[in-house]
Amino acid sequence: MPSDPPQEQVVPWRRRALDQQLPAAGFPAGSGKPSLVYLWTVMCLAAAIVLGFAVNSQRGVPPAVVNSQRDNVSKVASSMRLTINHYVEDLDQRISTRSPATPDADFLKQVVGNGTEWNGAAIVETATRRPLVTAGTGVPVELLPPTLPVKDTIPLTTPNGPALVRSIALDGSRTLLATQPLDIDELRLNPNARQGIFLITPDGKSTLMQGVSAVPDVHLPVLFRGLAQSQSAEGHPIRVTEWVNKQLVVSSAPVGDTGATVATLIVADETGGTSTIRGFLLGLTLLALAVPSFLLMRLALVSPVRSLLKRAKANACGEVPTKRDPLRVAEAHRIARALALTSADPSSATTRRKRWRWQWRPTVNQGLALATVIALLWPAAAAAYTLGAPEPPIPNQLVRDEESRAEAASNVMGKALNNGLQTVTRISQAAEAAPDAAHVAPLLKQEMDDNHRFRSLYLMDPSGSVVGSEGREPLRKQPLRGETGIDLDDETGRVPLVYAFRVAPDGVATVGEFDIDYLLEMLRAVDGQVRVVDEDLRTVFDSNGFRAFQQLEGTARVAAAEALKGGTVGMAKAPDGAPALIAAAGLNKPNSVAPLKWSLVVEQDLAGLRLPQSDGRRWTLLVAGATAGVVMLTQVWQYFVFARPLRRLATEADRISDGMVEEPISPQRHDDIGALAMCLEVCRQVRHTGSSRLGGASRLRGTDEDRTVVLPKVPPQAEADRSTLWYGEQAEARPEDRDERS
Repeated sequence: MPSDPPQEQVVPWRRRALDQQLPAAGFPAGSGKPSLVYLWTVMCLAAAIVLGFAVNSQRGVPPAVVNSQRDNVSKVASSMRLTINHYVEDLDQRISTRSPATPDADFLKQVVGNGTEWNGAAIVETATRRPLVTAGTGVPVELLPPTLPVKDTIPLTTPNGPALVRSIALDGSRTLLATQPLDIDELRLNPNARQGIFLITPDGKSTLMQGVSAVPDVHLPVLFRGLAQSQSAEGHPIRVTEWVNKQLVVSSAPVGDTGATVATLIVADETGGTSTIRGFLLGLTLLALAVPSFLLMRLALVSPVRSLLKRAKANACGEVPTKRDPLRVAEAHRIARALALTSADPSSATTRRKRWRWQWRPTVNQGLALATVIALLWPAAAAAYTLGAPEPPIPNQLVRDEESRAEAASNVMGKALNNGLQTVTRISQAAEAAPDAAHVAPLLKQEMDDNHRFRSLYLMDPSGSVVGSEGREPLRKQPLRGETGIDLDDETGRVPLVYAFRVAPDGVATVGEFDIDYLLEMLRAVDGQVRVVDEDLRTVFDSNGFRAFQQLEGTARVAAAEALKGGTVGMAKAPDGAPALIAAAGLNKPNSVAPLKWSLVVEQDLAGLRLPQSDGRRWTLLVAGATAGVVMLTQVWQYFVFARPLRRLATEADRISDGMVEEPISPQRHDDIGALAMCLEVCRQVRHTGSSRLGGASRLRGTDEDRTVVLPKVPPQAEADRSTLWYGEQAEARPEDRDERS
């Protein structure tokens, strides 16, 4: 018989065979990947917090002031758009319903009226623009474009200020021109900031409407360049060389699709930015705690697994290592003991078995728990320090802007309600001249199709019966109070019912029930939470969602109660001294909405204000939250993917150490733990079968339920008897059966 090859040749061959069967742990399967991901991610977070503080460290106007100015000018433009749209709709309606028998002069007098809407009108020849009939103040025909539009509005700057001209072609040769001055609602301006409101027409000319100009007029064309063509609200600060610690803030917003633009100028104070040194210290302390946590993760999991896998490969190949790396966790020692007891050199482990049994060592979970505690110290301390620091003070300009925002929102709401009342009044007047309700139905349908301010528009006879309606089913069933106006019905349903009405001399009333979504849409356009309350301080509308007629609470209740007394109220502090930004204004413009006795409250979320101190707080809390999330994700990853499987493998190793080597070990994982399980299975087979199993054997594939059994060798005599018996059966069988068997 040939002699067995020497041991120094067998072990390398076994190692090659074993390495071909063991899984290669690539990303993210390796036991060292979670700790590396944690370290690299924390390094990125540390760089992010330093960069975040450094980027916002420059002195300048707080972004909250710029955003507030942009929002306020948008609300002013929105209020102007509502007014203009109402005037234009009314004019278009008058033209479409004009009787052919009405003379042009009488019709123009009806258009001009008392001059509150259109103060001048003229019918001109379309080709020559020669005036045929005029009424009211003159129309600046010389400023109009060479070709008159068929139906359009034209903003322009006249010697008397900005104006809007409506051009409507009456027929092929005549055009109606109506003009009205463009005006802005009275705003609460900050005289200390030299605030001014301007109106810019498409030709680039600007007119100071309210306040003062912070810069000489010669510089205005440069400041307002390009704003007339802008289709969205804008705002940005401009540094002026001659000013110290102050900057000019320019904000603008288009007035719908009219072509006019509202702009505002203020002189805002510069403030210091975030502290770069503080950002650097935060990043440094984050890394200072991340490194020990990373090292603990390596000592508790990565290093023991790698050392144990190195030893397991040697034992599975029959190699007795001369140097053994220390194993610092209990699971690794339990598996190493089983490997030594089942390898080719079990006698070398007999003396170590007693020593290992009584030594206490930490588990992998204990080491990872300590690493987690150390890693979470920084986010916990950073969050506690940041939340415990006092809130930054609210700049005075923001309080002024909040008051202007409340007044602008109040004016917009008042105009929307008043426009609805005027629509109801116009329909009611048309119903008076109609022979019956059927002739008013097309007018009701046209109004519902053209505008969406009403949910229902209907006529009601003196007995309270609906004689004609458009839209959804009317909700009101109670008698009307008064002859005309706007009212709130808080008894009909679970939602507030706001309606406009007018009772004609014949007793027939025209009623328009406002669409709640239409009113809420205007409130949601305002920056912040907007609430409308009645005189009993019950919530009528809330932009953030509400339960109707719920009592208003907190600081907003105090502001609303003060606003109901008259005027506008702004608060930078709550009654308990905490920072707040709340403003309230009474809903008393126009006069038609004053009887409602409503108050509108605007409240800002201080967490969303773009102040330098707030940016630093927000950035610190964001990084602290991200760090805590990374820590928890890393630990969950290590626990479920490595720690728990390693603990289960240690339990299997204890069973083998107790002498139970019949049940195989299932390598279910394609990573370091799976490789350990395969090496332990090789050593178990060596213990059960012999050293011929070293270097690899048939492995389990699949789940725990799959089982393999190592069959015993068949003795030579039994094999011979089995062959004789088979051939005997073949001889006794019929030929056809034998053929089938073969």
